[in-house]
Amino acid sequence: MMRTSVMIGLTILAIGCTSPKEDSSSQEVEAEPEMATQEDCVFGYNPSSTEVLWVAYKYTDKTGVKGVFDSVWVENTSASDDPLKVLEGATVRITTASINSGDPTRDPKIVESFFGSLQGGEELTGKVLKIQGDNSAGNMTLELAMNGFIAPVEGGYSIQENRFEFKAEISTETWAAGEALGELNRVCSDLHKSADGQSVLWPDVTIFISTTLSRECDEVASLN
Repeated sequence: MMRTSVMIGLTILAIGCTSPKEDSSSQEVEAEPEMATQEDCVFGYNPSSTEVLWVAYKYTDKTGVKGVFDSVWVENTSASDDPLKVLEGATVRITTASINSGDPTRDPKIVESFFGSLQGGEELTGKVLKIQGDNSAGNMTLELAMNGFIAPVEGGYSIQENRFEFKAEISTETWAAGEALGELNRVCSDLHKSADGQSVLWPDVTIFISTTLSRECDEVASLN
C-alpha cells in the first residue's frame, strides 16, 4: 500500500513539473509589414507667376495709388524639398521704366521725375537675406538697393497652395530719395492737391511680391 501511494505521488509530481504542450494551432502568425506610399516633392521657382506690386500715397488723407512693375527678373533660386529654400538668397532686378500705374500719362512722369532723379535709377535691385517661419507664414528680410544706398526691408510672408506672398512697408527717405519725390510732386502738383488745397505725395510705399512655386512629386513606397 505504501509503495502504491509513493508511485501515485511521483506521478502527480511529474505531471505538475512538466511544461504543457503548446498547441500549434494557437500560435500567432506574424503579419507581413504593409507597404505605404508617400509623396516626395520638389519645389521650384516659376518666373511666369511673379508679380511686384506697389501702393504709393497722395493727398492729405493718404489715398493709395496702385501699380506694378512689368519687367522683373529673379535669379539664384534653388530647387528644394523645402519651399522656403527656393527663394533664400534669390536676387531681384526691376526695370523702373516698366512701371505701370494704369495711367499712361502718369507713368512717364514717375520714370523721368522720380527714378530719373535717382543715382542709377534705371534699375532697382534686391536680394533675399533671410526667411524665418514655417510653410504657412513667417517673416522675410531682403535688401533693396536704390539711389546708391542699400537698406534692409522686413515684412511678413504667407504660403497657401504653393502661392508665396510677401508684404512690407518702406519709406523712400530710407534711400535719401526726398528730392526725387519732391520733383515728382512738383510736376504732378495739381493731381496731388487735396480739397484743402495742399499738394501732398507721401514718402511711404507698400510693396507686395508674389509668386507661385512649381511643385513636382513622386510617390515613394515605404514600410508602415
